Amino acid sequence: MIVSVSGIRGIPTEDLSLTEVSRVSRNFARVSGSQEVLLARDTRSTGQVIGRAVSAAIIGRGLKLVDFGVASTPALFRESLLRGKPAIMVTASHNEPEFNGLKFIIDGKGIVKDTLDSVVAPEQNGFEPLQQGRIRRSRTSYVDDLARMFGENSCEGVKVALDLGGGAAIMHAVPLLGKLGCIVTAVNDTPGLFNRRIDPTLDELYLLRQIVTAKQCDIGLGFDCDGDRLVIVDDAGFKRTGDFMLTLALSQLLPASREKCVVVSMDTTQAVDEVAGESGARVVRSKVGEANVVSKMIESEARFGGEGSSGGLIDGSFNYCRDSMLAALVIVKALKQKKRGIYRRVRSYHQTRSALQLPRPKAIRAIRTLAARNPDSDTTDGVKIWVTNKSWVLLRASGTEDVVRVSAEAETASKAAQIVQSYSNKLKELSR
Repeated sequence: MIVSVSGIRGIPTEDLSLTEVSRVSRNFARVSGSQEVLLARDTRSTGQVIGRAVSAAIIGRGLKLVDFGVASTPALFRESLLRGKPAIMVTASHNEPEFNGLKFIIDGKGIVKDTLDSVVAPEQNGFEPLQQGRIRRSRTSYVDDLARMFGENSCEGVKVALDLGGGAAIMHAVPLLGKLGCIVTAVNDTPGLFNRRIDPTLDELYLLRQIVTAKQCDIGLGFDCDGDRLVIVDDAGFKRTGDFMLTLALSQLLPASREKCVVVSMDTTQAVDEVAGESGARVVRSKVGEANVVSKMIESEARFGGEGSSGGLIDGSFNYCRDSMLAALVIVKALKQKKRGIYRRVRSYHQTRSALQLPRPKAIRAIRTLAARNPDSDTTDGVKIWVTNKSWVLLRASGTEDVVRVSAEAETASKAAQIVQSYSNKLKELSR
């Protein structure tokens, strides 16, 4: 079982048991101190039985449970924020269908590490008699809230192709885009039927690209299983990176908002700095991970944030999580107002990522040596070294595996790949 601030994940019947699900759900209810807990799930086949285990654990403590059924992670974050109630999302996010897990939310934000440690710790109270709580079904206000935010019929006539990936975005993407007046074509729109990789940043999205070109769509939108990640296909049928999507969205939001700060993860493209600079905003970098970005946003009083690597835009005025549908609507509305030229108004860099197998103690020692050799490097999360003024490399030791994540960005794909290879070799040499 994988435990991180993103929650817990594993393969049911192998390393994620219903007993464990019940235990951590009870702990979360106790830690949150609330008399009511919200619940939703994505479309994985194991979601319903895991959701029942969560429900039984919550109402068995005598608490109230509001069950939204299948809904996206951003939709549940929004409900937690609006209602001021803790929530549990049954999802393994971008992991493949055999995985599942739980994501924990308090006051519309993902929990921090100290809270997570309390949630996954062994129960201290021993046997507790069952109590009789209550459960009720509800629906989220997510579609109505976004329609009100962007304006009904505000995107009239924009041609949008959707690859819903069999995931939770099925519940809201088509009706929401319809409210805004878009002309919509959707594929992979059967809940729980996964015909491609769950993570759209890793899949080639062949079918979506074909539809965009065949139907002369303005944009294609690819979602993951729980609806927080977004990848776009441009009007020429080219799949763009998550970093490009984030940069494009911010290029539309920052000039209109007059925000002076945007927070992104250490591995997010330098193109964000260029876009921010054009609007007079500064970029603050956080450790990799949504929870880290959100914490830094709150600390910096920044409205906007995101992670390019995971195709995530965060707008704290609406949601404190990656919100694929909000990001999509920002871009779709810009297409309505400014036409397809927006794709060519932001710069795109090339990134290469690799995972290098190294014993963790040796990896940490090697990374520290490279940091010492490069005194201008950034050690916020591992070490980030600027190779030239337009290329960088980020080296991060995994907290759970004997792996070093090596990421590089440059103006060409070959240069980025060369940097990854060069620094992988340096790590190996320093680890001997």
